[in-house]
Amino acid sequence: MKKIVLLLFIAVLFSNIANAEIEITGFESEKYNLGDSIELEGYIRDIEGFATLEINSNCGNVSKMVHLSTVKDGDEFDVTVPAKESMLGGCNFKINLKDDETNVLETSDSESFSVTKELRVEGETNVLSQKPGEQVIVKGVIRKENGIRVESGSVALTLNNKVYASGLSNGAFSYTFNLPSDIGSGIRTVEIKARDLEGNEGRGNVEFKVLSVPEGLGIELDKDSYKPKDRVLATVYLNDQSGKNIEGSSTVQLEDPEGNEELSRVADNGNDFEIFLSSVALPGTWILEAQNNDLKIDKKFYVEEVKDKEVRLEGDKLSIINTGNVKFEDPIQIDLVNENGEEYTVIKKTSLKPNQTIVVDLKGEVPGGAYDVSVGGSLITGNVVVEGSSLGNLKNSVNIGYFALIFVFLFLIFVVISKGKKRLSRRQEARKKGKEILSQEAINKVIEKQKEKEGKKDEKEIKKSDIDFLVNKVKPKEESEEKKEDSSSKNNFFDIFN
Repeated sequence: MKKIVLLLFIAVLFSNIANAEIEITGFESEKYNLGDSIELEGYIRDIEGFATLEINSNCGNVSKMVHLSTVKDGDEFDVTVPAKESMLGGCNFKINLKDDETNVLETSDSESFSVTKELRVEGETNVLSQKPGEQVIVKGVIRKENGIRVESGSVALTLNNKVYASGLSNGAFSYTFNLPSDIGSGIRTVEIKARDLEGNEGRGNVEFKVLSVPEGLGIELDKDSYKPKDRVLATVYLNDQSGKNIEGSSTVQLEDPEGNEELSRVADNGNDFEIFLSSVALPGTWILEAQNNDLKIDKKFYVEEVKDKEVRLEGDKLSIINTGNVKFEDPIQIDLVNENGEEYTVIKKTSLKPNQTIVVDLKGEVPGGAYDVSVGGSLITGNVVVEGSSLGNLKNSVNIGYFALIFVFLFLIFVVISKGKKRLSRRQEARKKGKEILSQEAINKVIEKQKEKEGKKDEKEIKKSDIDFLVNKVKPKEESEEKKEDSSSKNNFFDIFN
């Protein structure tokens, strides 16, 4: 009898196992964020009596029971499971139907789903580009992985390493940036970090371009002073609001100390360019000017004074070139030594402007022959052969010069003596006339005295003998020829200067 009862129990058990059914009617296989509700719906069929409904979440290698209840045939189940951090990753639900002895009557697996803490950040700006000092508005929406807006949370926006906070309203945010006036030009990125109350987080970014606004020009030189024939290395910068160079080009112009334009060209901003000074570049302050639209700047540098010359010997012609950048006015001494060791010196006064040349024809300066030539103490390579000199021998020329000087001196003496004799003759005539005047005055005095004595006689009645007597009395005695010669010899020609 006992065997019959046991067989009947086993038969009923296997009958329940064979007929039990679990049907899942409501489940969405999708991504869930932390805090979301995961709903699982279904019903139980073909069981006798009561059974236990057990639902487990299988996430990775972790299985955790999320529901346990007693059901009977025809019962429906509607289970809501909150997504938790322990469920992050890929998951599914495993449903077991057990009897009172925990024997599994039926089992069923749901479709896979995933749990994440990532939020979707959707942002934009009101402009694609903006000038410094203007406004840029960044706005957007924070969504869950399933596309539903986050109800509440906060947003942190970072620009130029500064963090700005904004709240969420129905998942939306908006923030207005006032750009600094010196913000750097180029692409700027605003980093957006969102977080809701369930611990979900999301990151995103938006970009906009800050325009370059030219603020000023700059010029850099490799040195402050140069010499003629030097290279000037220059760079022109067009600076924006942040001091960054703006690509493009500017015009440059170079003026010498007298205001004359020496160079005009176009230079690429930020790139070096070269200016080569001429060998006769004027000494003084030069001005390099750069211009870009309404912006203008100049940079001054100094060119040093160079006083120099170059000497070239071609045949019997000596060329002297002013290779400096100032007027050359120093006398030039040319020293020549012939084969016999005789030395000759020629000194030429000069007044040479920069790059100007004078040519000295040595044929007209020294006798014919072969010479070593040096100018200013510097020996010129090679020698010069002077042929057919018009001066003959330079020593004879010197003697002729001496004779000429002696002749001029004697001629001057002759002129002085001649003038002295003429002046002496004039003096003698003047003395003679003076004596005659004195003699007449003496006669007149005698006549007046005679009239006083006689009182009666008239001046016209005076006897001739009396007049002759009186004249001889006052007339000086004539000098002898010897005395005249002595007197002449005593009158030196230098008396004419008295």
